[in-house]
Amino acid sequence: MLDAVSAQEDLFVYACGDASQLAPLLGGRERIEIVDAPEVITNSEDPSEAFKAKKNSSLVRGMQLCRENRDISGFVSCGPTGAIFVSAVMLLGRIGRISPMLTVELTKPDGSSFCVVDCGANVDVRAEKLVDFARMGSAYMKAAGVAEPKIYLLSNGAEDKKGSASVKRANELLRAEMPGFMGNTEGHSVLSGDADVIVCDGFSGNILLKTIEGAAKAVISELRASGLDGEALDAVYRKYDYNTQGGAVLLGTGLPIVKGHGAATAETVRSIILTSYRLAKNGLNAKIAESFSMHNA
Repeated sequence: MLDAVSAQEDLFVYACGDASQLAPLLGGRERIEIVDAPEVITNSEDPSEAFKAKKNSSLVRGMQLCRENRDISGFVSCGPTGAIFVSAVMLLGRIGRISPMLTVELTKPDGSSFCVVDCGANVDVRAEKLVDFARMGSAYMKAAGVAEPKIYLLSNGAEDKKGSASVKRANELLRAEMPGFMGNTEGHSVLSGDADVIVCDGFSGNILLKTIEGAAKAVISELRASGLDGEALDAVYRKYDYNTQGGAVLLGTGLPIVKGHGAATAETVRSIILTSYRLAKNGLNAKIAESFSMHNA
């Protein structure tokens, strides 16, 4: 957190948590204000029940602060995904009737980024929702600096007629409605560097991400076991571990929300704070709203 604040002169952070623990670390620091919220929501709790029962948790208190203070431009948490989702919808609302979803950035071979949408929030969706995800993913990449994002739909074949019923219908809708749509892509092509946005349901997206991460771990372990080691291998693994890229971003709610892994390191926390800063500076939510208003006009 301290490194993130130091990196951006106009960044101000409200640090929500147990003040007795935060004060020795952050007390008196410039552009950081501690908000006492000692309760904790865990992964084992029901998200809706935890939201109702633990109003003084760092997660709920932080989002309540975002609701009360319109000058706040983003929210960052390493808390449980379900509780973040429920709290965001209840306290920050949605953009229109959009179903909020998660996206993550991964790295292309040339070092630039692409995103996967959805990667876990919506497990089973209709074709129309996949089109919504494509719009949000495109807006996200525009906020990341890509002028005309290239969009691909994840399927079991590159041909338009491949895929489940919802994927085939989504292909038809995207062909008709999204100028940047390039067609279907298969899992082995995701990392090729062609796509700026990979569109899929949350079930497929979550499996895709964890498969990429697991495969990278397995290959790196094999290389190390064979005697290879060093910074080069660490750099390769980092390219395929989204937790070091800036976490997952919940799109479609009243503020951009960046979620880090529960076991996040100091480096990850710095990264997700700066990701939130960048998305807010580049007007992510305005770009999402504009994308849908243009379609509905």
